[in-house]
Amino acid sequence: MEKERSLLAVAKEVVVVVREALVILVVLVLFLSPSLVKKTLTSAGFTKASFAGWEWEREVKAAKEQVEKARGQLAVVQEKFDDVNTELKQIKASVSPVERVRIEKVAQDLELSREQTEIIQKELSLTIQRQDKLLQKTLPGDTMKKVR
Repeated sequence: MEKERSLLAVAKEVVVVVREALVILVVLVLFLSPSLVKKTLTSAGFTKASFAGWEWEREVKAAKEQVEKARGQLAVVQEKFDDVNTELKQIKASVSPVERVRIEKVAQDLELSREQTEIIQKELSLTIQRQDKLLQKTLPGDTMKKVR
């Protein structure tokens, strides 16, 4: 009976030592190679981190920034479409009827492309709204202002 208790006590001590060693190992890995930890957690499906009561959604923030950048670039493209369309109308007035038909075809294609970019612009706006809602759910109240 005494032998079983001493074996049990030794087993408990071994488990405690192993547990403490694992904790120290994890802390060392976190400090020495945070990119490895991030990569491992991301590949495992973790996208949200919490530390000291603050939560960050790095992936959502990065995606939101990319969408906003694309939205700005799309607005510039739409302005270019409008400028080219205006220029085509001016040229159309001063060319032969055969050339007018060709210019009209190009203007129609240009208008179709402009309409498609407008649809994409609306979809990007909706995506930004969805991302804002996600961020509002994950971040404490005042930090939302910092994200924008």
